Amino acid sequence: MSNEENSISRKDSQPQSDVGDDIFRVICSSAGTFILLLALGLIVTLIWQSRPIFPHIGSFFTDTKLDINNNKFGALAYIYGTLITSALAMLIAVPLGVGSAAYLAEIASEKIRRTGSFLTELLAAIPSVVYGFWGLFFLCPAVQWIYNQVGGPNTSGAGILSAGLILALMIIPYITAITFDVCRAVPRSQREGALALGATRWQMIRTVVLPYARPGIVAACFLALGRALGETMAVTMIVGNRADLPHSWKDVLAIPFALADSIASVIANRLNEAVDERERAALVALGLILFVVTIIVNGSARLLVRRMGKPRVRTRAFRSNFTHPASENMAVRIQNHRKAERINRIMTVVLGSCLLTTVIPLFLILGYIIYRGAGSLSWSFFTQLPMPPKDPNGGMAHAIGGSFMIVGLATLMAIPLGILAAVYLSEYRSTRWSNFVRFVTELLGGVPSIVIGIFVYVIVVRTTGSFSGWAGAIALAIMMVPIIVRSSEESLRLVPSTLRQASLALGASHRQTVLRISLPAALPAIITGIFLAIGRIAGETAPLLLTAYGSNFWPRTPADRTPFLPKYIYDYSRSGIPEWEAQAWAAALVLVVVVMGLNIGIRVLAGKRVVLASRAE
Repeated sequence: MSNEENSISRKDSQPQSDVGDDIFRVICSSAGTFILLLALGLIVTLIWQSRPIFPHIGSFFTDTKLDINNNKFGALAYIYGTLITSALAMLIAVPLGVGSAAYLAEIASEKIRRTGSFLTELLAAIPSVVYGFWGLFFLCPAVQWIYNQVGGPNTSGAGILSAGLILALMIIPYITAITFDVCRAVPRSQREGALALGATRWQMIRTVVLPYARPGIVAACFLALGRALGETMAVTMIVGNRADLPHSWKDVLAIPFALADSIASVIANRLNEAVDERERAALVALGLILFVVTIIVNGSARLLVRRMGKPRVRTRAFRSNFTHPASENMAVRIQNHRKAERINRIMTVVLGSCLLTTVIPLFLILGYIIYRGAGSLSWSFFTQLPMPPKDPNGGMAHAIGGSFMIVGLATLMAIPLGILAAVYLSEYRSTRWSNFVRFVTELLGGVPSIVIGIFVYVIVVRTTGSFSGWAGAIALAIMMVPIIVRSSEESLRLVPSTLRQASLALGASHRQTVLRISLPAALPAIITGIFLAIGRIAGETAPLLLTAYGSNFWPRTPADRTPFLPKYIYDYSRSGIPEWEAQAWAAALVLVVVVMGLNIGIRVLAGKRVVLASRAE
């Protein structure tokens, strides 16, 4: 073929390549736009379904509780219960989380740092229904023993204190992980400068590292608060579910002993069985309040994270702490130095104790579940349907199968949408629209699962007139998408630009470069992100209560009510029937093994399988 023919051939092929790129871009941007529409649809649905309660909006925020029989539409007790349990959790979790992170980042050896970080992350992997189950049978009796010692009431240990403790355990990993990252991001020169001026390690942490990392630490606290506000199952199982407010100073002093109810709990307990339209609207309105609060909290956290690029160091305190005036005599200097060293040793022990206090509950939870659950496992558990209480041959085979079916469908729905949106954010990230899509996706990832359950309940269950596996899968897919988008986008960004440039220089189109170079290179990390998302939803309970609902039979199709394992843990744990409680422990053990296996496997793989292409540079 002559040069002229080659030129004509290239000219003929160029327009086809451009059209292919345009179509590819439209497909990817459509995926990003779909996420925006999803978020918009969620907001519109919550507002629209809350309309019947608008004429009662005054009493909604002043009446104590929701009592349809007496025409009461109050939400105050549920808002109070949500805030008081979250506040108590933050009081416990913030010092422990920040202390653990400071110890891991600045004091611990590499081996302890790696082990401590791993154990702390495992706390975040435990499903909330397992936290609630453990809290009901292990924590609540211990709390009741404390009540008895101080003359408190007999509530079986349930109440605000137990709920606050469980919530604290659940949010500590968030505070620790983010604080650890921001502490490690402090420039090495800052640390070396403080130590060169004579600071002890604790003085360096207190006056250099923590002030520098302050915006990130505050952001971590905000994210943890958003998580605590939206938590459903663990709180529902041990908070007592009694909507009440303190009416006197005596009640205020007895708040830790009191029973309460939270927004998420009352929705989970009542929405899927509500028959009165006004009751349903009031519960959706509570979900709207929860959604708005968590969006504000999470949005504030994201903005604070962005401010991490503008650290502020208290230079005056820095100098005054480590430098000594010339007039200070040697004896005073020696005395101050000894005092500083003594405080340094004390604080090292305190920070190490924070880490120890954080990880001990992990062993208590896992040890107790293995102790109670291992003896209840049998072949019939994996092969039989549930039986009456006195029959020892009952099992949960249908629930295990139903969970796999729902999670599998959700994964099939979420993967293409998440990866296409990630390609859009990674490859076309220069536009403001892509930045907006990214911000909304991050916010969607922080929406409480019970709110997503409400959305799918209204859109799918109410529209089709029945609970189904499809509805459950859609709810879980919505939860998976933000995780897949963020992990896939970060993976694609790790692909060296030189690979893209080489592909384009050889005549490949943008579409061909993405499909044949970038995505294959980032595939190991993308798969890791997908498994991370599966591990996140595998133990979900709250949205499935409102969508899949559950069943005692094998699901014939996804259009049927579909059983799922966490529901049996929730139901059987509160049954008071020993045989069913034993099966609930077995189910909790199976669920923990699956979720932990996914998380540990991901961690092992992530440690070995970095983005392959990044090695090329």
